[in-house]
Amino acid sequence: MIALRSFGELVMKHKGARICVMGGGPNLATDIAQVDADVWISANQHGAALRPVDYVVAMDNLHTIHRVLMLDIIREHTDAPIIGPWHWCDYGITNYPLAPRLMFTGIVAHWLAGMMGGHPVILAGYDCYGGKHRTFAHHKEYVPHMTNTQVRVVSGPLQEVWPAYDPEEVLPEFVVPDDLDIEREHGVTVKVIKPVPIRGIEYPVGTVLRVPRAEIWRQLKHRSLAEVAA
Repeated sequence: MIALRSFGELVMKHKGARICVMGGGPNLATDIAQVDADVWISANQHGAALRPVDYVVAMDNLHTIHRVLMLDIIREHTDAPIIGPWHWCDYGITNYPLAPRLMFTGIVAHWLAGMMGGHPVILAGYDCYGGKHRTFAHHKEYVPHMTNTQVRVVSGPLQEVWPAYDPEEVLPEFVVPDDLDIEREHGVTVKVIKPVPIRGIEYPVGTVLRVPRAEIWRQLKHRSLAEVAA
């Protein structure tokens, strides 16, 4: 059986850990020099270009400037597992706040770090908001989904929303939220009845896979896949 991995496997995997999420702002290098963290997450290639990382989050299929596959850009810097909605990601995610709208990678990465159990979630390189072309209004849309997460900001205008990062700060003991708003099932076991692409790969008839249900509900509905006992 082939198991396609879901972000559900990572929910609360790092509970209580200091998780630093690295955006693409101009202060990123200066910010991360001040941070003491246990887990490092790169939004796209930004953080991975500066230091080793544990995960990469990619909400963009193509690089917005170079118009090449984001996977290729990321793999120039790291082989860390990638989390995202695309077939080339190591951990698939289909259920996130405001889905199926494709949010900015840095915003989703922030939320994912909270779902992993970040305490606190430290935002570095999130200083690129400002001016008439880029505001943090979209980021503010995610605030209601982060009420259970201690968030600290190293620099930039998001310090208007969350407190500034202080490496000497002592936080209260971490408590796992009892209302996690993400589908935590790790998948459903299915058999391929008709050739159909799943995450960009066409598996032969008879192949048995385990895949998050949210990714293949249409194929189940149209009987290209059939659910079988695990």
